[in-house]
Amino acid sequence: MKKFMRMLVCGSLLLTGCLGAVSFAQEKPAEVKYYYDDNEISSAQAVKIAGDYDVVFFDEYHDQSSIHQAELEFFTEFYRQNPKMILSMEMFERDVQPTVNDYLNGAFSLEEFLNSSRPWDNYLTDYKPLVEFAKENGISVLASNIPRRMAAQYAKTGDFSLINDEDKKYLPQKHLVEYEAYYNKFKQYMLQEQAGKPMKMTPERIELFYKAQCLKDDTMAESIVEFSKAHENTKVLHVQGAFHGDEHLGVVEKANKLHPALKTIVITPVEAKDYEQVKNNYGKDTILLTFVRK
Repeated sequence: MKKFMRMLVCGSLLLTGCLGAVSFAQEKPAEVKYYYDDNEISSAQAVKIAGDYDVVFFDEYHDQSSIHQAELEFFTEFYRQNPKMILSMEMFERDVQPTVNDYLNGAFSLEEFLNSSRPWDNYLTDYKPLVEFAKENGISVLASNIPRRMAAQYAKTGDFSLINDEDKKYLPQKHLVEYEAYYNKFKQYMLQEQAGKPMKMTPERIELFYKAQCLKDDTMAESIVEFSKAHENTKVLHVQGAFHGDEHLGVVEKANKLHPALKTIVITPVEAKDYEQVKNNYGKDTILLTFVRK
């Protein structure tokens, strides 16, 4: 269950959005490699390929420092090649967008920003470099996610009526819960991770967790699409947990449904030991990033 809770529940599903018990800093990050169409490519080539798309989804495992380092290097090179761009982040929520803007504009100190933006526990080691690069270069940062208190409330009851009225403005206009590939993937993972455990989630609880996952996906997808429609020819680099975009499901699928003309590509992390086994599971609009888990 630990692996699932790391990747999905704590990292990207609902309550804290981060992992306080995991050590994120590593002195020597593991080497990463990019692959496209089963050919190894350089990071600069990966950026060049991604530059042909409107939205680049950079998926991550939140506790892997090598992936965080790759994100930063990709971001800096992507900006060099595509200066008309923004950074979108799962790690910040819609209601703190004014706070993010004030920090980027120099109106808030770092301490004020941290006190007001509900940063993840690993913000200073893994996400601060991204935000600081954006600040230094005048790049906007999109706080794309649903406030975690809302996702947590929804995961308990599945009832929007219990959400505070003041918070309802942060809900996505469309909340779509579909029982197709994404649901099957979600349910299979939940059942797999619970195998052999004495305490198992009920089917009803899994259902509520799935609905909360979809709510976060809907919100991030809408945030990205609304920005893209309002800012033509501005590219979006969106950083999110791996389950939100693996196999072009989750946020990616929802963004494409909201805006079919949007060209999207996903950078998908896979463990180096699994590359040969899983490489054929991904289509042409995918760049695979192999890493060694630490």
